[in-house]
Amino acid sequence: MAMNQWPSLSDLIDEEPEQADGLPSNVAPFDPDAASATDLLLYGLQVARLGGLDVAAELFAKAIVKEPNSADAYEALATVLIPLGKLEFAARAKGKAISLGYNSASSWEMLGDIFVKLEQFASAVEAFTSASELDPSAPLLQSKLQNAVARRSGGQRIPASVAPSPAVETAVPAEADLFEADFLSTDLIPPAWRRVSLVTITPDGNPHTAGFDDLALGFESGLRSLGVDVERKTNALQTSGINLLLGAHLIDSQDLADRVPMNTVIINLEQVAGFDVRSRPIYLSLLSRLAVWDYSVRNIDALRRLTGSPYVRHVSIGYAPELTRALPPSEQPVDILFYGSLNARRQAILAALGAAGLNVKHLFNVYGEARDRAIAEAKVVLNMHFYQDSIHEIVRTSYLLANRKAVVSECGPHTEIDDDIKSAMLAVPYDDLVSSSVALVRDEPRLRALEQRAFEVFAKRDQARILRETIAATVMPNAH
Repeated sequence: MAMNQWPSLSDLIDEEPEQADGLPSNVAPFDPDAASATDLLLYGLQVARLGGLDVAAELFAKAIVKEPNSADAYEALATVLIPLGKLEFAARAKGKAISLGYNSASSWEMLGDIFVKLEQFASAVEAFTSASELDPSAPLLQSKLQNAVARRSGGQRIPASVAPSPAVETAVPAEADLFEADFLSTDLIPPAWRRVSLVTITPDGNPHTAGFDDLALGFESGLRSLGVDVERKTNALQTSGINLLLGAHLIDSQDLADRVPMNTVIINLEQVAGFDVRSRPIYLSLLSRLAVWDYSVRNIDALRRLTGSPYVRHVSIGYAPELTRALPPSEQPVDILFYGSLNARRQAILAALGAAGLNVKHLFNVYGEARDRAIAEAKVVLNMHFYQDSIHEIVRTSYLLANRKAVVSECGPHTEIDDDIKSAMLAVPYDDLVSSSVALVRDEPRLRALEQRAFEVFAKRDQARILRETIAATVMPNAH
C-alpha cells in the first residue's frame, strides 16, 4: 500500500445493509488471527467502505499489533475513528501516522481540524503551521491558522469574511461541516456513569488485593474530576449506577459470580494467556457475561476470541496528582529493588545482580508505607515479566513513574508496551537487565535524568481524559 494514499472519509462509506453482528452483509468470511498486517488493512478497508467502521477500527488496531510501525495502519485507524466520534484517539493515530511517513500538508491540516474540535488550539496552531510550511498555497490553511491562533489566545473566531486570505476567497467551513456536531458533546459522562462504585474483591486472609490500591486511587481521582460521584467499597456491589470491579478473578463461587449485577464492569489486570483464563470457569463466566476493561490490546484480542463478547474495551493507565507521594527521604543504600513474586527467570536476574556487586533488595507482600519507604531507599526499581505473554506491567510501573523513580524494565522484541512508557524508563531485553542495571546505578547523572523523564512523560497521561474516552466507548450488556 503506497504511503500517503489512504482514502479520505468521503471515499469510505457506501450505503449497504449490515449483518446483525455488525459486518456488512456482502463481506466474505475472514480470519483476522491468521491474517498478515497487510491483509488486515485491505480487509478493514473493504469493511469500512461498506459502513462497518467499528469492525474496521478493530481490524486496523490488530494490524498495528502485528506491525507496530505501520504508517498505513495508523492512518487507516485515524480515518475511521473520526466519523466514530473518537477524536482523542483519532488525533493520536493521525499524529503517529504523520511521524511514520504521512508528512503531507493535507495530513497536518486534518490533524489541525481534529485539534480545533477538541479545543486544543495550541496543538492546532502547530499542526496548521506545519501544513502551511509544506504547502503555503493550500486552500483555507491561512484562515484556519489565524482562527486557531486567535482562539489559543482566548479571542473569538475570526469571521472568514474579514480574515486575511489573499489566495482563497471561500469562507472557512463551520466546524459542524467538518464533523458531526454531536461528536464532541459537552456531556462528558452518560447519566448511568454519574455514580460509580469502585469495588475491590478482598477474600479473608488475602493481603495482596492491596496491590490494586494505586490503580483504584488513580481511577477515583480521574472520575471525581469528571464530576462523577465515586465510592470505594470492598466486597459490596451496587444495583444502581456503575460498579467498576477489581479482583473479580478472586470470586471463588459460581453462585456469587452469577449474582454480580449487569451494571458491573470487570477491570481485568490479569494476563490472559499466562493466567490461563480458559481454565478458570468462574472468572471466564464473568468475562463472558459482563462489560470488561483491559489495559492490553493483546489481552483484549485474546478475550474477545475466548468469550465472543463484544463488550471488551481498552483502558489506558494514566496519571492523577494523588499518585505522587511525598516519599520519605533516604540515602538510598539499596542499589536495586524488586518487589513481587519470584519464579526461576526473576530469581536468576536478582542473583546475577548480587554477583555483580550490587546491593539488591527483594520484597513480597509489602504494601503502603513500608513499600514506599523501600522505594525511596533504592536507586533503581527493577521490573521483570513473570509470564511469557511479554505484556508490560504498567499497573506496577505507573506508580513508580508518578513518583520520579528510575525504572529498569524488561522489554523484548515482542513486549507489548506503549511508546511513551518505554521512553520513560530504561527498557531492555531480558539478557541485558543485569549489565544495564549495573551501568545505570553507577552513573548518577544519567540516573537522575531518567527520574525526571519518568515523571515528565507519565504526567502527560491524564487519567481523567482517558476515563472519559473509555466510558464513551463502553457499551453495557444490559443497554439493549
